[in-house]
Amino acid sequence: MKLDLQQNEDYALLTPHASKLDSTVAPDLKSNIILLGNTFDTGGLIINLENVEFADSSGLSALLLAFRMYRDSGRTLVLCCLQERVQKLLDISQLTNSFIIKERLDEAIEVFTAYESDDDEDADDDDDF
Repeated sequence: MKLDLQQNEDYALLTPHASKLDSTVAPDLKSNIILLGNTFDTGGLIINLENVEFADSSGLSALLLAFRMYRDSGRTLVLCCLQERVQKLLDISQLTNSFIIKERLDEAIEVFTAYESDDDEDADDDDDF
């Protein structure tokens, strides 16, 4: 499966280029998530699902792996750009509230830049003393 990966100090952006997250591609996605999670340990992860039109239980399992891995290490995972069928799978599985889900990529990035802005404001507040 072809994946795009972009990284900066705050987050990694993973974009699968598969129309289906099923048993044929989910193992590859899982291995990439594990590799990324183990080598890029300081930031969060955005999974951009704009190209994914369908996911089955194997694809859902890959997303849950990412969720658990990032949650257990105190990092943030954000899913964005979910197509209708993928969103319905999360709804039916009652997992919508488990994930941070954003409609657009820029909204997903804001999750991480908002933390930066809060830190900058806190630093400015310290100067007032």
